[in-house]
Amino acid sequence: MKLSAQTWVVAVALAACAVPVMHWEKPGASEAKVKEDSEECRVQVRLSPLPPQTVGSPSPSAATRVLSREEERALHDTENFQRCMRDKGYSAKR
Repeated sequence: MKLSAQTWVVAVALAACAVPVMHWEKPGASEAKVKEDSEECRVQVRLSPLPPQTVGSPSPSAATRVLSREEERALHDTENFQRCMRDKGYSAKR
């Protein structure tokens, strides 16, 4: 069974939310500060509106599909959380 690129992105995004395989580091930031900034980013992301649902053009390929609203939310949240943390000066480490 072949999976589309979108399916892989969503699977990785959901896995990233479910299992913390990386942690965030910032020079001089204490563990408490990292936790505080992470929580700020989580709140900011959850309060941000989800962009309007996009509908792709019909494709003859069976592997191409439209993301479900839940998948869109997971991808949106993951991308925005990571952007928020990077904007605060953090880098992701495994």
